[in-house]
Amino acid sequence: MLLSVFIQDRAQSSLGRVVDTNSRGLYDILVLPAGKGGEGQTLKQPDYLSGAGGITNEQLEEIRNLAGIGVAAPVSLVSKVVQDIEFPQLKATDYVGYNENIATYLEQQNIKDAVPASEWPEPDSVLSEEPKNYRITAKAVTSDGVNDTVLFETAAEGSLGQAKLKEFDVPGGKSLRTVAPEGETGIKFPDPAGGSSHGDFDVTIALPMLPQISETVVAVDPAAEQALLGDAGGFLAPLAEAPGAAGRNAMEVGQEFSGKMTPGLFSGGTGSAEIDGHPFAFWSPFVMQYQSAMEAGSLTEDSQVIPLVVRSGTALDLTYSVQIEEIDDAGNKVADIGTVSKALGEEYLPFASTKPFQLRWPGGEDYNNLLGSGGVQVVAGLHQPASWSTDFVSTPEYAAGAANPDGSVEQTVTPQGWVQVNKLPEKTLQWQLEPDQSQRQPVNEQSYRTNLDGAGDAAAPLPFVYGTFDANAVRDAAGDVNYLPLGGYDPTPVKLTQDADGNAVEPVELQPGLSGAGLSVQSAGAITDYSGLAAVRGTSAEDAVIDAVRVKVDAGGSWADAAGEIDAAAAAIEKLGLDVQVVAGSAREDASIYVPEYRQDASGAASDLGTVSQSWFRQGAASAVQTSLSQASSVLLMLTLGGAALLTAASTVAFTRARRTEAVTLRAMGWNRTRIRSWFLSELLVGAAGLLLVAIIVNAFSRSLTTLLVSAVVLVIYLAASFTSAALLKPHPPAIDGQPGATGVPLVDSPLKFAARQLRTNRFNTGAVAVGVGVLGAAAGALVAVILDLPRAAGSTALGSLALSQVGGVNVALAVLGVATALVLTLITSRFDLARKRAQWDILEAMGWGPGLLLALRRSEAGILAAMALPLAIVGAVGVSLAVAPHAAFRAAIAGVLAVILWFILMTRTRK
Repeated sequence: MLLSVFIQDRAQSSLGRVVDTNSRGLYDILVLPAGKGGEGQTLKQPDYLSGAGGITNEQLEEIRNLAGIGVAAPVSLVSKVVQDIEFPQLKATDYVGYNENIATYLEQQNIKDAVPASEWPEPDSVLSEEPKNYRITAKAVTSDGVNDTVLFETAAEGSLGQAKLKEFDVPGGKSLRTVAPEGETGIKFPDPAGGSSHGDFDVTIALPMLPQISETVVAVDPAAEQALLGDAGGFLAPLAEAPGAAGRNAMEVGQEFSGKMTPGLFSGGTGSAEIDGHPFAFWSPFVMQYQSAMEAGSLTEDSQVIPLVVRSGTALDLTYSVQIEEIDDAGNKVADIGTVSKALGEEYLPFASTKPFQLRWPGGEDYNNLLGSGGVQVVAGLHQPASWSTDFVSTPEYAAGAANPDGSVEQTVTPQGWVQVNKLPEKTLQWQLEPDQSQRQPVNEQSYRTNLDGAGDAAAPLPFVYGTFDANAVRDAAGDVNYLPLGGYDPTPVKLTQDADGNAVEPVELQPGLSGAGLSVQSAGAITDYSGLAAVRGTSAEDAVIDAVRVKVDAGGSWADAAGEIDAAAAAIEKLGLDVQVVAGSAREDASIYVPEYRQDASGAASDLGTVSQSWFRQGAASAVQTSLSQASSVLLMLTLGGAALLTAASTVAFTRARRTEAVTLRAMGWNRTRIRSWFLSELLVGAAGLLLVAIIVNAFSRSLTTLLVSAVVLVIYLAASFTSAALLKPHPPAIDGQPGATGVPLVDSPLKFAARQLRTNRFNTGAVAVGVGVLGAAAGALVAVILDLPRAAGSTALGSLALSQVGGVNVALAVLGVATALVLTLITSRFDLARKRAQWDILEAMGWGPGLLLALRRSEAGILAAMALPLAIVGAVGVSLAVAPHAAFRAAIAGVLAVILWFILMTRTRK
């Protein structure tokens, strides 16, 4: 009993450490606009940005001025941004060698790092001198992780050959040009793709354009966000240093950067081509977009530059492949040149990709590096300014279902509408034509996200990239167990777990759709500040544009240690008229979400996806886990202590009956009953002294009030059992029961009958052993029920799973200890009557009973006792299980039966 308390004390300490260590995330309080808190909902979806705002900058400052506030970091959804990834190119090596044009170019551009003319290799080309016919098939395939979708597969045919250097007469002299060979037709895909052209190093073949890609943009206060994220927030430093709203006029900044694009800028390559500390990869797309916007006349005097920190890479799965075949005049394939492909994630940056899809003809080599820094190709893939929209960007809507036994709640996402994901940019290279959309079959993706109200009137903004961030690194910094979403720029993976028919499938992580409007949404493409939000949405500093504020209270320790300060801060914020959710002590939980109307086939019929799992977060998880697992541990302790007390009582009775023969002998020697009881108690007090020593040792290690109290209870139980045993010690022989035969000896004709008579004759001991065996079975069943109920008690959160893994072993040890204690005490109770049985076995052996009959006798006695104990074991196990874990009642009954069978086996395996 003392050992069980010691183990339970260790379980409680381990549970406390786990919960305290994982109970506080990066912030303690989530502040939402009035009416947006979702009263009574403890399970929260990860993307709580509505885009509708509701909190003013004045209220933010009031929060920051409250006592005890460490950090108050606002966050808002800005807009959805549609970008055109343009001009995929196939480069076929067609190097004409060093010539006068190259020498002139190097001299005019003052390029000093080019390879010396004497070291240039001989001309090289993947094409033949005489043009050959080729068929080039461009194909784009996207995958959501479950289904592959061919966005388009378009072929173009034509002839290509090696370029020629040809001299032309021009006013004032001669001109050397690189031209196509005679008879070459070139290769032209439908508009808005261009054709093919020869240069000094490559033939460039314009490929079909990619579909438009959507990104979402969020706004933060860079300084506050850095304080919230700590070391992981270093990527926001460039954004924090961006000019204020007064220094962001798009026309002025565009003119400034355009004027600094001097020939010597690339003397050290793109790596050294910085303007005012901005790398080439960032300012180059901005300049290209500025020039395009000026040509289109979309910029005005009020247009602002939007500083952005963009996501490095993408979770979108899009592969662009090009198959090249040589064909004859009839269009039949002559040879397979090869296939080249590229995925979107390679070198892709939202708002800043310069060459997102540049492929090279198989077997070719890139000779542009011979020019040194002059080989830098400023070809902007995202040269058109992005289109900012508020369609399908806000949070999805969910309908909650019934709660499961572990507290988790099933969700169903509500479809919002279909979005076309393979739309081409609305432009063409020839002004009299419309873009050729025939190369694509419409592909629709379901959107589960809602629209925002229309943004205010704003001049066309112009994005400028200041840096990058790794969304996964941000999520890692936020932690996994007590993960709280930071507002849309850290990813929330979605995994398919069941198909539309409810059948389990191998978990598959879904990829975001090209439209960025589905349920599976990757992290935001970019982060800006609130001046950037105002420029995009046409708002002012007084407008309520803040979606949420994450508050970190200036108090150390776990959620329990800081509970007072957190509650006080939450109450003060609530008085400002805002909704407050205390998220300290929350934990991640994998929510099951049913996804309807996920995919359309060619006929337009929609089909469901099935059930996906996504990490949401549950408020109050730490308190719930600690309370539930503490209760489970306490129940195990009480069952162990209660069983031990009952079995101690049963063994006391059996022990007293076994000592009665000695008392009869002492009585015959003239001892009175008082002296006999005193002698008996003296023996038992020796045991009490030993027990006291054990209690002192256990309390020295445990040092808890619970151990001390149970130590006292154990001593009281032992002393009560001792005095009860002494009181029951009656020194007179038991009456002989049964009908005597002709010689006065009970008639025995089988081991079963003899066993029954012996048990009936010694019914006091029989009852004690039967009760002990019944308690053993009931204890085993009850403990199994409690252990089976531990996962439900822990709940479905990550914190519950972690806590259970830490304390589950200790609780199992506690349960095993309880069953082992009950088993040992039951066996001891049975051994008190062993001396009498051995004497009887000697007599029966002298009467001619062999080992077989004696074994049958032992099995008969144990079988009768087991049959008597079995109902008590089943009723006790089921009764406790119904009170603790009703769902485990059947298995508890089975455990009780198995415990009785185990006792029967051990009792009949005795060899001597």
